[in-house]
Amino acid sequence: MSLEKILSVLPPVENIKVKSEADFYGASYIIADLLHIPLVPRSQCGWKHGWLFTDLKYTQQITGVRHEPKYLVPLKEHELFLQENGIEAKAVGMPFIYVEDIDKREIPRYKRSLLVMPPHSLSTSNHSWDEDTYAQQINELKSDFDLIVVCLYHACIEKNLWVEAFQKYDIPWILGANSLDRNSLIRMNRLFRSFEFMTTNAIGSHIVYAAYRGCKVSIYGAYSEYSEEDFKDDTLYNKYPFLLKHNLEYSSEKSVKSHYPFLFTHPLHAKSRVEWAGKELGKAYKVSHWKLAKHLGWLPWSQFAFYGEKVYIKIKKYFDGEQQ
Repeated sequence: MSLEKILSVLPPVENIKVKSEADFYGASYIIADLLHIPLVPRSQCGWKHGWLFTDLKYTQQITGVRHEPKYLVPLKEHELFLQENGIEAKAVGMPFIYVEDIDKREIPRYKRSLLVMPPHSLSTSNHSWDEDTYAQQINELKSDFDLIVVCLYHACIEKNLWVEAFQKYDIPWILGANSLDRNSLIRMNRLFRSFEFMTTNAIGSHIVYAAYRGCKVSIYGAYSEYSEEDFKDDTLYNKYPFLLKHNLEYSSEKSVKSHYPFLFTHPLHAKSRVEWAGKELGKAYKVSHWKLAKHLGWLPWSQFAFYGEKVYIKIKKYFDGEQQ
């Protein structure tokens, strides 16, 4: 077993221009490839990527700061919640469950291999986690596993978060996801299929993604909490401070232990939870690729109406300015 073999099956980073939430991590490109569409149309709705592990209380948990005419969501309860609040929505599952339709490459899963995924930063957030304590705890697991690799979000690498802590114990790290990378979902799909175990010290979407692709997932070690100070420069939370308080409450160690006690275990004792992850990701609501294209607003008449409206608005602004 070697890290080089795992790296050899990962796709390269390919930066993209994001026009809507559906483009994040290359999701819309995957659907376009499945439909053999050479150019990705401009999606006319939001498509929720993150795992909604918190209780639904605010529409902004799904819509964020964007104002789209429609939102594609993982579960029926999410669809009904938005509709009850006057927002058009459709349950189609998370983008990650569509990756397996295109990524057919056979990937060997290495026994006694552990993928470590600490919490990640955002471009607008700052953190003061106890990186060394967690890295030391992972280092103490070396006798239990034949290979331990740390997977880091691109923003953490850019900020040098977690990097030096794990290098200190000679634990290798690799690049994980990047919302502006066309191949992010495929890369994570192949990584999760390569490792037998995945462990983390914070709640997040990586838990259900890894579990869905067969990793035995655990939360272990010094839990990394988020704080209000971490997000003082974040656009979403500055606009909706009540949302930050809600998310912080549900992402705390106490709350996560209350809602997901089965995840807290030694990594070597973690169990397979593919069926559970599939439910959380909305596999039951997965639709055909053509139906998904319709929901995304990719059909010709939808595109014509969308761009026709943009042209109309520009013309109207021009003549309104002339009249003034």
